[in-house]
Amino acid sequence: MNKLATRYTRKGKKYNKKDLAKKLDGLAKKVAKRNVYVVEKTDPGYNIVNYHTKTVFVENIPFLKVAQSACKSYNKSKEPVNGRHLQMHVDKYFKHYMDLQFYKHTIKTSEDKVKVFTAGVRMQDSLDMIREAKYRLASF
Repeated sequence: MNKLATRYTRKGKKYNKKDLAKKLDGLAKKVAKRNVYVVEKTDPGYNIVNYHTKTVFVENIPFLKVAQSACKSYNKSKEPVNGRHLQMHVDKYFKHYMDLQFYKHTIKTSEDKVKVFTAGVRMQDSLDMIREAKYRLASF
């Protein structure tokens, strides 16, 4: 019957502690420089907030899924990110949403047929713009 070696025969590696500490410190500094973004619920939607400074990075995103995916991509990026592009589409969405509310009210309350017809045409334009803004937001 063969006997198997039961002892651990390899020797542990000797590390240069000063060099290892320097590398670890450099890594910690790089991570500390990066911003951390989180999603926060607000009244008309969701905000993306910088966790360290508690400042709002992008505000009033209408859909949670869009906010989470944008936040995930911002946190993954190693370079500084800019939220203006997303904010522009969010602003466009809410502008046309408010226009839609105004046109609905005008159609319901107005007795002038020209105003009703004009509001209906503008309402269709705003609906198309909202669909476009939703499509752009979904691509984040």
